[in-house]
Amino acid sequence: MFKEIIQDFKEYYVWLSNWSFYKRQSIKMSLAIRLADIKQKAFNKQYHIMILSLPQGEKLVSVSKSDIQIMIRKKWLPKDISYFSLIHGNSIFYSTPLSRNNKSTPEERKSAREKYMRYLKKIK
Repeated sequence: MFKEIIQDFKEYYVWLSNWSFYKRQSIKMSLAIRLADIKQKAFNKQYHIMILSLPQGEKLVSVSKSDIQIMIRKKWLPKDISYFSLIHGNSIFYSTPLSRNNKSTPEERKSAREKYMRYLKKIK
C-alpha cells in the first residue's frame, strides 16, 4: 500500500516538474515574441526568434538580418550557414512581419510557441 502511494507521489513530482519546465519555457518564448514585435515596431525591420548556442548555454534571441551577419563574423554561428538557409530551415521559430503596417496574428504566435515546445520535447 505504501509503495503504491510513494510511486504515485513520484509520478506526480515528475509531472509537476515537467509542467513547470514547459510553462517557464512558454513564458520565455512569449516574452521573446513580444520583444521581437517591439523591436520591429521601433526599427521597422524584420526580426526572427532563434536559439543561439553560447558557452553558457542556449538562449532565445530576436535577431535581424544584420545581427545574423554579426553573429557569423563573431563565429557564434557556422561560417557556411547563410541568412536564407536559416529562414527556410527549422532553426527560426517566429518571424515578425516585414513592415510596421503588417500585423501578426495570435494564431502565428501560438504556432510559434507550439513549435518551440515540440523542439524542447525532442531534445529533452
